[in-house]
Amino acid sequence: MFIDQLKSGARVQIQQPGDAPNSGYTCKVEVLVPSKREVLIHAPVERGRLVPLRVGEKFVLRLLSENATYCYNAVLAAYADVDGFDVLRFRLEGNGEKIQRRSSFRFVCALRVSYAVIYSSGQQSERDEGLIIDLSAGGAKMYSNKKLSAGYLLNVELQLGDDLVVAFGDIRTVTDLPKSSKYAYQYGIRFTMMPEPDQEVIIRYMYKMQREELKKARPR
Repeated sequence: MFIDQLKSGARVQIQQPGDAPNSGYTCKVEVLVPSKREVLIHAPVERGRLVPLRVGEKFVLRLLSENATYCYNAVLAAYADVDGFDVLRFRLEGNGEKIQRRSSFRFVCALRVSYAVIYSSGQQSERDEGLIIDLSAGGAKMYSNKKLSAGYLLNVELQLGDDLVVAFGDIRTVTDLPKSSKYAYQYGIRFTMMPEPDQEVIIRYMYKMQREELKKARPR
């Protein structure tokens, strides 16, 4: 039985059935009520507003633990209020399943980033700036005006609050952006070398920003 993993403070990703592993909304567990097979989770917020989720609809809850990822089928039973925060009351179906080793949650954002290309010779280009629009401990989506190619290895420096995260990642996808956009290209980056402490910095930062969005969404 894996229900006990849904303890207070755990981070879970609320997804629609069939969603990709890095999709959905990262939120915090408020409280687990095992006797009722219910869990209260802070409601997701996007652009300062609560994300509308339908009561009675089925969802998948993905939980990030130290060494594994757990998956739970759940039904959204109701909205509730805990200490002035909007929470979702989910009714759990089954005991949960340990599905794989640790995976990465995603955070939609707009963060300045500094990066340089590491060439096969070992030489490094001059640093350029871009914009991270989607971040997880496993990778990111970045906007840039510099033309790069799939397979390039990047040295990425990202300031998250008081913490500087440094990682190496290779470009997996390249997408041309519309001419009306401020940036010319979008790159999908997979982090290939990142220390565990820096991964934890990213996760903590995602949760902190989620909490701030929740506070902004509350009516005064």
